[in-house]
This record gives sequence, C-alpha cells and structure tokens, in this order.
Amino acid sequence: MKYLAILLAVVMITCYGCASKPVQTGQKPLTAEEQARLDQEEALKRKEREARISEEELARSRAERERLERERALETQKSIPVSDVYFEYDSYTVQPEDIAKIKDMGEWLKANSGLRIVVEGHCDERGTVEYNLALGQKRAEVVKNHLVKFGVDEKRIRTISFGKEMPADPGHNEDAWAKNRRVHFATDQKG
Repeated sequence: MKYLAILLAVVMITCYGCASKPVQTGQKPLTAEEQARLDQEEALKRKEREARISEEELARSRAERERLERERALETQKSIPVSDVYFEYDSYTVQPEDIAKIKDMGEWLKANSGLRIVVEGHCDERGTVEYNLALGQKRAEVVKNHLVKFGVDEKRIRTISFGKEMPADPGHNEDAWAKNRRVHFATDQKG
C-alpha cells in the first residue's frame, strides 16, 4: 500500500511538471494578412449562424401569428352580428326586411377591416343538384353585390354555393325548406 501511494505521488508530480511546459506545434506565427482573413471568415460564419437563428425565430413568429389569427377568426365567427338572409321559393331576390341585415353586416365588416368573409348560398332540397348550385350561387352573389353597394371592398368577400347539400334543417316540409333557402355568412379561413 505504501508503494502504491509513493507511485501515485510520483505520477502526479510528473504530470504536473509536464503540463507547465509550453507546447511546440511546429507552426510559424500568422502574418497580419492571414490573421485578418481568418478573422473575416470567422465573422462571416458568425453572421451566417445569426441569420439562421433569425430565420428560425421569424418562422416561429410567423407560425405564432397565424395561430393567433386563426383563433381570432374563430372567435370572430362566433360574434358575426347578422343571422342568415332568407329567400322565397325559386328566387334570389332579397326581401326588403333583409336589406337592413345586409347593411348591418356591411357596417360590421367596415368596422372589422382586417376580416374577410364567405357568403354561402343555400337552397332547399327540391330541384336538381345543378339547378340548386346555380340558384345558391345567384343568392350569394346578390348579397355580395349589396355589401359592395354598402361600401365593403369586393376583395374581402368570397362567394360559394352549397346548393341543397348543407341544409340548416333536415326536415322535409315547408318550415324546413324555408330555413334552408338562405345565405349564410362565415369568416374566410383562407384569408
């Protein structure tokens, strides 16, 4: 045991003594030009690393902003102030009592200038698929035209027709059909 302690002490002294000697690399010192070039390369690498980090931060920031906009749009969807606009059978003429609804929607859109909407045209189940798609589109377009007339930028309004494919009421009677002949407003998620 005593020999082991002595051996350990000798090894430690040797290692300690060797560590303090300067290391000879065999390389000559760099000239000022070479040092400047190396410094410039290192600065360029550092800028590239910073740019990569900035791009990553920008992407995260963009994704976060898009997430918040989607949440805001969903929240706004819940707060659209106008109920559906209803139509008579086989007609795309807006009823006089619904003009006020469309005007209110126009005012709301002007107050919420960052939003875009979809004006969805719907029909009851009577008629062919093609006929109802065309009628639903005409209903959506006439409501869009009223919104534009009330001062809403046309580029903020997208129209679509669902025909008879998305009934508000699945019934097969006049009350259900009256609820299905409509234009519905939704926020535009495509932006």
